[in-house]
Amino acid sequence: MSKPLTAAQLQELKTLLEQRKAEIEGRLHEVRDGQTRAEHAREIIQTRGSVERQHSSDREVDLALSDRGEVELTRVEAALARIEAGAYGQCDECGCHIPFERLKLEPPTQHCVACKSRWEKNAGVVPDSNM
Repeated sequence: MSKPLTAAQLQELKTLLEQRKAEIEGRLHEVRDGQTRAEHAREIIQTRGSVERQHSSDREVDLALSDRGEVELTRVEAALARIEAGAYGQCDECGCHIPFERLKLEPPTQHCVACKSRWEKNAGVVPDSNM
């Protein structure tokens, strides 16, 4: 059984999350050139829509990168909200304390290894090292 996080550990993880949030926001700003996802998608389709077929896959990659960044940003912001609410570091499934080492590797995680493994096994999903 894992122990609750110390104040120092919690601060370290909060700093990691804030750094990750800034990195993601920077990447999204760079990819989207400061636009919202919808504005970015519309511009890609309009400016490249009449160009040869190969650009279709380029658009899909560009939008996929943008979407992935949004998902990652949402996970990081949710983790920061859990810190503020005093619920960070507890498994959403079983309520046990998630080990500091796991949180350090993947600060936005919401599940202990046992619950994540069980979910992946039941869902037939290959374990993802990012979760």
